[in-house]
Amino acid sequence: MAELLASRPGAATSHRKGTAPTAVLLVLALSTFAIVVMQSLVMPILPGLAKSLEVSMADVSWVVTVNLLSAAVFTPFLGSLGDALGRKRVLMMTLGLATAGSVLAAVSTTLPLVLAGRALQGMGFAAMPLAIGIVRSIFPPHRVPSSLALLSALTGIGAGAGLLISGVLVNAGMTAQGMFWISAAATATGLLGVATLIRLPERVNDFRVDVWGLLTLSGGLVCLVLGINRGPSWGWGSATVLGLFVGALVLLVACYLVEQRVSKPLIDMSMMRKPVVLGTNLTAFLTGAGMYGAFVLVIQFVQTPSRFGYGFGADALGAGLTLLPLTAGTLVAAAAVSMLIKHIGPKWPMVIGTVVATATFAFLLVLHTEHWHFYVATGLLGLGLGLAMGAMPTLLNSGVSPEQTSVANSVNQTLRSVGGSIGTAVATAILAANTSAGVPLPTIDGYTTSFVISGAICVLAIVAALAVPYRHRSNGETVVAIEESETEARPSELSLATAQRSGVSV
Repeated sequence: MAELLASRPGAATSHRKGTAPTAVLLVLALSTFAIVVMQSLVMPILPGLAKSLEVSMADVSWVVTVNLLSAAVFTPFLGSLGDALGRKRVLMMTLGLATAGSVLAAVSTTLPLVLAGRALQGMGFAAMPLAIGIVRSIFPPHRVPSSLALLSALTGIGAGAGLLISGVLVNAGMTAQGMFWISAAATATGLLGVATLIRLPERVNDFRVDVWGLLTLSGGLVCLVLGINRGPSWGWGSATVLGLFVGALVLLVACYLVEQRVSKPLIDMSMMRKPVVLGTNLTAFLTGAGMYGAFVLVIQFVQTPSRFGYGFGADALGAGLTLLPLTAGTLVAAAAVSMLIKHIGPKWPMVIGTVVATATFAFLLVLHTEHWHFYVATGLLGLGLGLAMGAMPTLLNSGVSPEQTSVANSVNQTLRSVGGSIGTAVATAILAANTSAGVPLPTIDGYTTSFVISGAICVLAIVAALAVPYRHRSNGETVVAIEESETEARPSELSLATAQRSGVSV
């Protein structure tokens, strides 16, 4: 009974006096959005950065890889640290590290120092799950679903927004170092806002670093992300890449075994095995794998000169503008998610989002001859991302206690990111395998095949979303489906598992 009471949003979610939810949400949104944008902001400026640092494109590509590796390693660890030591103080530390990383990258004239700065920036990805934990802790219950939807949706639009912002700044003559200064200013502003606006008295719980869990988890994620990210350049069949994938499998299995044997694990595997958590995480992974590959496909397609039989010859800014409807679609979806959660619960917006994403690729498979087709497609994709990812935190939180909020959402975010890396790698590999003779550009068949594969992955995401155990009551209350045997044995506890009428599920 105590566990069920602890998992109720109303049991731990109380509006702290002196807090201004709207101002706090704006600060958290700015902080998390700035960090997500950092990842894709560097894509269009890599050639200029390579020139200024006097290194090759192969070398400067590590600017992207190091950031991904750092995010994969530190997001679960900092999320767990926030649950134990206080989310506000760990969020401030995270934003401070990200700001320091941006400053270091901005002032550095050598690649190693820039890479160190990007590694610090990557630590900032833990800001999202920490922010979700803060919202769950201090916001009024009726504000929680819409706030979580907005924060989560920002991860979906960040990649497209980063490319658009970078395209605008490049056209305006902004250097790579100048963009790093802008990133530093954004996260520093977020840090100041968190320090002054969030009033969250926190006590330090007993925390012991799970060394073996940290080593096996971080090692496995490093091997997996590094293998995916460097596979196209090192060769998917090379001994190095295959060895990385084998190492990832061994270390992640070892992590699973280790975490079940320590008294205070980094990640509670019993929590991860809960059907609602497992199903939501699987959906997050497949959603990332299916949807994120679309960024590569759209950007490359619209930038291809039309003389090759397809494409529209767009420059970096034009390609970024093509993704603008994605931002609009995601924001519209985020605004609608809380209403949908209230009336039909968090599961069905997630299901609808994966269906819309599948429809996006079906649309592109049929219609891709006019530039406006891609504006429509990115708008649909944004709608799907906003619905699916906007509903995930509420659904995920329904299966974990408030004390596990940040670490649970950290794992979810990491799985989205890893899935996105896989989806992007798959799309890139398909395009690379279908090039025209004598022309270093993909054929139109390469794109249509990629649309089919990405759509098929989204179909799997639909299946995973439908399988999440859930029941919605006619009076607007939501509960997670409980095993029938448990329901019969503990009817009084089942009644305590009923959520707030605002739509926040247990």
